Amino acid sequence: MAKPEKIIQIWVNEDSHEIEKEKVSYEDIVGLYLGGGAPPAAEYIIKYSRGHSDNVSGTLTPAKEVMAQDGMRFRVSGTGES
Repeated sequence: MAKPEKIIQIWVNEDSHEIEKEKVSYEDIVGLYLGGGAPPAAEYIIKYSRGHSDNVSGTLTPAKEVMAQDGMRFRVSGTGES
């Protein structure tokens, strides 16, 4: 029997989300930001803070992931490119 993963609360811009993942990807964060209404694209900049001790803060880029930490904050903004 598989052990259930811990629920982690993260913030995407000002919205709280609960996830059950140890790692979170660029695509996961864009999906939470868009509310599942559009496919993730490479036209967003994602900066994070309050992360795991190995990655306290930084930038999350397409096809990359980062260890999730309870209370972690992600700031999503458009690049201005189309």
